[in-house]
Formats: sequence, C-alpha cells, structure tokens
Amino acid sequence: MTITQIETTPIGNYFHDCGIYTIFNALCSTVDEFEVESEQLNAWCDILINNLKSLKGVIKKCEQQAEKQKRQEEINDMIHRGAE
Repeated sequence: MTITQIETTPIGNYFHDCGIYTIFNALCSTVDEFEVESEQLNAWCDILINNLKSLKGVIKKCEQQAEKQKRQEEINDMIHRGAE
C-alpha cells in the first residue's frame, strides 16, 4: 500500500522524534569497541525494539487513515457521477 502523507509526515515525525536513528548509530559505533557496557547495549536494544514496534503502530494507523480516505473519495466520486 502506498501512503500519501499530506502536509505532515507522521511516519517520519515519529521516526525522528523517538530517536531511532540516533540510538542505532550509537549502538553501531559501540559494538566494535573492545570494552562495552552490556547494560548500556541491552538498554539501547530495548529502546530500539520498543520504538520500532511503535513505528509499526504508526504505520498501521497511517494505512488505516489512507484506506478511509480512499473509501471516502470513492464514495464522493460515485455521488458526483450520480448527480450528473
């Protein structure tokens, strides 16, 4: 499904606001070090997993809104074609 994000981009907003990219980069730069704090790595992994799950929820919500908008447009088209 293609989601058209008009005026705002809720998927991008969530992705950037929750820091997925920042946390992933921190994790990437840390995993190759010779000494790492396992508690910190575990915390970053937990945050990433939770935020990615939430991102899936945001995507699902956007899909539902896109479907609703599509149905409304189809109904409006039928009404306008019927009125002609």
